[in-house]
Amino acid sequence: MAQDFANYLNQNLAKLDFDGDLSLEWQKKTRTFTLEMIFYAANPDSQEIVDSDDVLTDADYITFIDEILFFDEQKPVNFNPEDYLACLPFAGKRGWTKQEADGFLAYLQEVLDNGQSDLLDFLNDDTAEEFGLTWDGSRLASLIAQTAGNKIILPYPKF
Repeated sequence: MAQDFANYLNQNLAKLDFDGDLSLEWQKKTRTFTLEMIFYAANPDSQEIVDSDDVLTDADYITFIDEILFFDEQKPVNFNPEDYLACLPFAGKRGWTKQEADGFLAYLQEVLDNGQSDLLDFLNDDTAEEFGLTWDGSRLASLIAQTAGNKIILPYPKF
């Protein structure tokens, strides 16, 4: 049996080098997936931080969460792109190619590595006012192009 989009991503997300948590959730009704990325960092100096809900905390450990949305470009769904680090389309029942998935996974590893490093830098820099992950669509496109040649289809999962 051929591998589908969600299974392929889940299997390969587990192989990424990341100390946080990654969770791919399938919203069947809206034909979307969300990839939740949870970063953890020690805050040994109990630095006071204001979170995204404007709550002040000086907890020993900081948790940072962001998400990537995968959506069916053939079935419009309402979402606010500002609620996500990135919003990536897939081609309906066709899903993605293995080339697209492998390029995404390579770029996601970079995002995770940079994010963890940047979070630690943020906690150790009294002058830093804000932390957030960075997404570069052109870098993703470049990595997809570098994995050229693998046109195996990873279809949208069947119910």
